[in-house]
Amino acid sequence: MPHRQITSRDVASIPQPGFNLAESINFSPDDNLLTYLRSPNHSLMRQLYAYDLRTDREFLYAKQQIEDQTMDDQFSIEEQLQRERQCELMTGITRYQLTKNKTQSIMLIPIGTDLYIHDKKELRLLVNGSHRSPILDPKLSPDGTFVAYVQDNELYCVSTASSNPPTQPRRLTFDARHYPNKSNGLAEFIAQEEMDRNDGFWWSDDSRFIAFTQVDESNVPIFRISHSGSDDPDHVEEHRYPFTGKANVQVTVGVIDLNSEDNKKQPNIHWVDLSSFNDYYIARVHFFPDHTLALQIENRQQTRLQLYQYDFLKTDKLKLLIEDTSQSWINLHDLFYTLKKTPTQFIWASEQTGYMHLQLHDYNTGKLIKTLTSGNWVVQRIVDIDETNSIIYFLANRETPLEIHLYSVNYNDEIPIVDRITQESGCHVVHCFNQTYQYCITQWNSIDQYPLLRMIDVRTKEVIKNFIHLQQGQLYTLEQFQFVKPKLFSILNRNNDTLYCALYKPNDEQERYKTPFPTIVSVYGGPCLQRVVNSWSLRSDMRCQRLVQSGYVVLRLDNRGTPNRGVAFESAIKHDMGHLELDDQIDGVRYLVKQGITDETRVGIYGWSYGGYMSAMALVRASNIFKLGIAGAPVTHWDGYDTHYTERYMGTPEENPHGYEISSIMYHINNLKGHLMIIHGLIDENVHFRHTARLVNALIKANKSYELLLLPDERHMPRKFEERIYMEDRIFEYIRKYL
Repeated sequence: MPHRQITSRDVASIPQPGFNLAESINFSPDDNLLTYLRSPNHSLMRQLYAYDLRTDREFLYAKQQIEDQTMDDQFSIEEQLQRERQCELMTGITRYQLTKNKTQSIMLIPIGTDLYIHDKKELRLLVNGSHRSPILDPKLSPDGTFVAYVQDNELYCVSTASSNPPTQPRRLTFDARHYPNKSNGLAEFIAQEEMDRNDGFWWSDDSRFIAFTQVDESNVPIFRISHSGSDDPDHVEEHRYPFTGKANVQVTVGVIDLNSEDNKKQPNIHWVDLSSFNDYYIARVHFFPDHTLALQIENRQQTRLQLYQYDFLKTDKLKLLIEDTSQSWINLHDLFYTLKKTPTQFIWASEQTGYMHLQLHDYNTGKLIKTLTSGNWVVQRIVDIDETNSIIYFLANRETPLEIHLYSVNYNDEIPIVDRITQESGCHVVHCFNQTYQYCITQWNSIDQYPLLRMIDVRTKEVIKNFIHLQQGQLYTLEQFQFVKPKLFSILNRNNDTLYCALYKPNDEQERYKTPFPTIVSVYGGPCLQRVVNSWSLRSDMRCQRLVQSGYVVLRLDNRGTPNRGVAFESAIKHDMGHLELDDQIDGVRYLVKQGITDETRVGIYGWSYGGYMSAMALVRASNIFKLGIAGAPVTHWDGYDTHYTERYMGTPEENPHGYEISSIMYHINNLKGHLMIIHGLIDENVHFRHTARLVNALIKANKSYELLLLPDERHMPRKFEERIYMEDRIFEYIRKYL
């Protein structure tokens, strides 16, 4: 097959080549089936499929009937905003849930505006949501007997039992209709956007209790966003946005006892007394096996995280089990696990050693029993725990920060030994284990290997099956393009830190391109995102590949401040964003110049969000290095961003006025000499267009030229295909014109 040139349409297409995979994969309770979501036609539309492991046969399990809807058309504004928080682009059936009860096979399937239940016999309608406001965050109880969900900012519960007439949903909370700024059971904006907590309610293990957050936004002023591109001049959104240093929404926690209602209309709610806490965040909520609440509370400064146990039935005081403190900031995690078969112990994780590692703690006192993992590497995620054999399965980067592998450790061993299970170089994503923990479904990929779904025997570490049939059309798509393989390497920065890089360079066969090359830096550079790993995502970066086809070198570099390298590396940027990160990117460019690869007179940079901030900052702080910058949705002054994210790294504007001043792009605007393109969606409710408007004002005042690309109907990331194509055309033209 002849290879073809990459176009803007190719760059704008989602998913990237190789990533059109089955997802949300689960074993059925009897281990005979795999259920998963995948596209039947290589689009963003997902349907629910099942694969019979006994017969090697795939079949359609459930589908959304309307298949011609595009992007967000099928979702309400509330759902669209949730999808924006979770970076969700898929349509159709986007989620489902299996019961944790191994003796039953009940599945909850949201389809369109309705909720369905599948119980082996049939797919039946549980709740018709077409005539009311949207159903949000439906969750099946652990025993499969109930579904809880949020509607009109109130919690509801409905039985999954088949009955005639159908059981009507029961309302569990009653505050929101009297107080329009309150909601029950929904995670607040800050929790979803910055705390990795998308849930606002949680089931207890025995399905008797529901813990939930009640959010009161009345103390946070309204920020209005006008839909200026709309035909309706009155189309305005109102958001309660907590700007750094200002008030946060008020969050409280209640627990509903579903068995306490008797003949009452309203169930009994136990409220957690949080009056002794001042300016706090509810970081995580769980239940211990004895029905008591596990509550993680973080202080406003994000330097202290406390785990409390609370017996709400006895109305005892909160009991402190663990207190983690940090000189920089606390990284919230999902590495807390209760042990059902050993309820006197639980799993916790801490960065007290400088790296995130697993620990075993005593439930009664909170004291550390033993450390389970250690070393200069990071535990990233607990996949599952086999309590029968006392084994934790987790993902980490023990051998190198460039790879992710599956490991195991026995928490009952006197001296815990970490065992690596996945063997091939690259990154491994683990979807699920079967009921006996003998097999797991993984996705393996690397720079050399497009993503491959497989079944692994955990005990022998051997691959049992490759699920090529779940990746239909992948090879055909990949064969169309002649992807350049990026080179992974490391350099030492001016501080003698090791920095990992990926370099895209035209093939030797492309004789028309001679060194030194014009060079583009592809940057994110901010906390929470590592971009240089041994992953197929590097190979299939279509914008990079298109630029290489056109004779450019492209550099990716993970600077100080990026994650999975330990506390010291990550916290170097504290109170001074946009400085050390940029120094590291400059060191990467200078390295390429010394190697004779880069033409130092033709260096550009592009990025989005924090990468947009870095791109604009590069032009105003290092105009001697960067001649062109493309800044997508940039934060331009940190006083315009939200509390939890900004204060974690910068403190408040009152505590750190100089840091806020010099970390602003506008502070350095008179140094701008190169070509700056700014791209921003006008209805971005995360990084408001106000950031770009303030930057434009400064550019005008300083008499500096710029180019502005507006997307009137887009939020933080462009979601409409035609708008992404248009954007890629303009980006490519701009680079070709000025570099």
